[in-house]
Amino acid sequence: PAFHTMKATSPATNGLTGTAQITFAPHTTTSKIVDQQSSNNGTIDVREVFFNVDGSFGTVSVGRTLALFQRQSILNDMTLFGVGAFSTQEGGGTTLGRIGYGYVYGDFRNRFAWKSPDMNGFSLEVGIFDPEEQAASTTAETDTPQFQTELTYATTFEGGSLNLWASGQYQEMTLDAGDDVTAQGVSFGGKVAAGGLSVVATMYTGEAIGVFRTLDAAGGGAFTCTGASCTEAENDGYYLQGMYNFGGATTVGVSYGESMQDADAAGNSSNAHQLTTIGVYHDVNSWLKVVGEYNAQNGHLKQDTVSLGGFIFW
Repeated sequence: PAFHTMKATSPATNGLTGTAQITFAPHTTTSKIVDQQSSNNGTIDVREVFFNVDGSFGTVSVGRTLALFQRQSILNDMTLFGVGAFSTQEGGGTTLGRIGYGYVYGDFRNRFAWKSPDMNGFSLEVGIFDPEEQAASTTAETDTPQFQTELTYATTFEGGSLNLWASGQYQEMTLDAGDDVTAQGVSFGGKVAAGGLSVVATMYTGEAIGVFRTLDAAGGGAFTCTGASCTEAENDGYYLQGMYNFGGATTVGVSYGESMQDADAAGNSSNAHQLTTIGVYHDVNSWLKVVGEYNAQNGHLKQDTVSLGGFIFW
């Protein structure tokens, strides 16, 4: 996607500073009259609409932006500036990166959140989120918000830095039939950088996380129900990433990750996705980045892709 961000910052007044932000994310894909290349043409995707109030108490944030659960896994993924996996053979819209191939996409979500001030490198953020609802036609109730939290720690040492994080989410949904579906998950990870080398390792585990809909035969949903009894799908995944900067504008990286989900309530089979990525990322100057990637994707699709592209920043 392309991102266009409009941001306003207030002057500090009585110890408070306000910021507001709107981010649009149009993409370049054009619809074609084949099943594998459908898209919404020039539809503008409004990713962020929020405001923050900062003070000695920390930051209060209201509106829509990237969710907390597995946020650091997404932001530290080297395919953020590349392609990664495809959702279909020649997918419309944006490509996936490692969504479903090492982490569950947190998405851009409506929420109220509070972030603590820095506490000797530690920072805690908690939020109440607009709850997810199933895509199936069966009526369901979500009587409470979804809850998410993220704890981070950052420090430096001679010649390098260390970042650690943990995040979680919890939500309940009651179906007409009377049973409850609980979506819950935790994620842990870290990044260490020294000299030109950086290494990222992150994992997650949970139940009924990801796309919140009735589980289909391919394991593409979050839960399955038999009569009034529902069973949540189990979810696990991780990715490992290493990158090396050659003392200048060029960085090379390699990463491997996978995501697993039960395909039925009995756990008779599983829906597993694996992705291996090799990438080269070169900053031509302060505003131009060029990218080359090779991706080996295995799962509901098995394909190899080579991509070349670039970004302009302003």
